[in-house]
Amino acid sequence: MANQERAADVERLASAASTIQENRTGLVLTGRIKNGELQLDQSTLDQIREKYPDADMAFVAMNSPFDAESQTV
Repeated sequence: MANQERAADVERLASAASTIQENRTGLVLTGRIKNGELQLDQSTLDQIREKYPDADMAFVAMNSPFDAESQTV
């Protein structure tokens, strides 16, 4: 049951990210915080590589809440 709930959460998150992406000019970063580290989803990494093919993988998150407990889906 937990796996089904997780799959539903991932699907909802992907749908929300898609909607946001259609209405913004920037990137939508999706992922999770695990053991105090930000782990970006593969789709996010692919978007970064596509939009910035010659860039190193570094960024600064501005105006982003990283309160993992209240921001989880």
